[in-house]
Amino acid sequence: MTWVSPEPITPYECDFNRPKVEWDKVVDGIERHGIRNAAQTTIAPTGTIATVAGCEGYGCEPVFALAYIRHVNDNGHDLQLTYTSPQFESALIEADIDEQIRTSIIEQVMESGTCQGNEAVPERIQHVFVVSQDITAEEHVRTQAAMQAFVDNSLSKTVNFPAGATEEDVANAYMLAWQLGCKGITVYVTGSRQKVVLETKATSREKEALAHGEGSQAEVQEAYTPEEEYEWSASKKPRPRRLRGYTYNISTPVGKAFVTINENGGDHPFEVFVSTAKAGSETAAVSEAIGRLISYLLRIASPILPRERLKEIVKQLSGIGGGRSLGFGPNRVRSLPDGVAQTLAEYLDDSEEYQEAAAIGDNGIYGKYTIRPSDIPEKTSSAAQPALQIGDLCPECGQAAVVNEEGCRKCYACGYSEC
Repeated sequence: MTWVSPEPITPYECDFNRPKVEWDKVVDGIERHGIRNAAQTTIAPTGTIATVAGCEGYGCEPVFALAYIRHVNDNGHDLQLTYTSPQFESALIEADIDEQIRTSIIEQVMESGTCQGNEAVPERIQHVFVVSQDITAEEHVRTQAAMQAFVDNSLSKTVNFPAGATEEDVANAYMLAWQLGCKGITVYVTGSRQKVVLETKATSREKEALAHGEGSQAEVQEAYTPEEEYEWSASKKPRPRRLRGYTYNISTPVGKAFVTINENGGDHPFEVFVSTAKAGSETAAVSEAIGRLISYLLRIASPILPRERLKEIVKQLSGIGGGRSLGFGPNRVRSLPDGVAQTLAEYLDDSEEYQEAAAIGDNGIYGKYTIRPSDIPEKTSSAAQPALQIGDLCPECGQAAVVNEEGCRKCYACGYSEC
């Protein structure tokens, strides 16, 4: 017996965008053949899946906002991730809008979540980038009804109401959904729940003010004036001809390292260079690799802000220990990656977060011994090499103790020699 794909019991024609059903034939067909599958199609909730896949839209929902805060449960702690729309910024760039004006537009979007009504945004872009708060409840319901006609199950779709919505407004939405044939409906009134997955900065600030008893929603919204400079996310783009940045130097177990952090305007990190030792050495190769990977993560298209990405990089590099460490206490440098993490934390002015991450990164495993910066000689000679010579990485023991002496490369940590 071979499997046969299901077919309609009777052919049907569409009438006003709805399948025409002859119930007598349906009942007769069910009595004769039974029901093979009464629910073959669905539009499921895909919010998290879309985020993981890097999509800005999800299901049949309009985009929630062009910039919003996502709350994630991180081992019982509320982790707040700020998202912005790379597609929206790309559209502004393609429209040849000046960078300073683009920054102003993004700041406004970071606050409200929408670009509607912003005179600096071209009208054709406003028509494309419409978010959930820009359409009425009736438009939400009619959008769902248009798809419901051809979907067996109820749809995963939220009808978003503003904070001032009344019970009558919600009731009208339910009645309209019933009249249009929707099988189910979900409504959400902005600010009606204490904890939500997604919210804009304006909603978050208003909710916090209400929690402290600082007036009604309308009063808080009217009195609020943005005071802080909001960060914005950069999509992947080529390197500009000129960038400004900062260069830090830090002593590490493999020698002095120079870390350069360049910015692309608005106090946003764009790339990182790490330089140690002489060109052509293994240490220099590792340093360049660290810098390239960090730069790639900063420049790749992502809704996460560059500074937020840099904070996560600090957490990953902090506390990595090698064969030896340099310094004591809070100034202790456990390895080259740990030194880079300290420098990035200093740039971010977030040294406390580094100390916490370093404590976790150590995991009780420290270097074999500690050396002071004064122990590193500026000049060495073949006649009297110090016990802790700083050189290239050894292929045998992994220590940064390989030096060129009398035309031969040797390791002062394990005795390895290439001659």
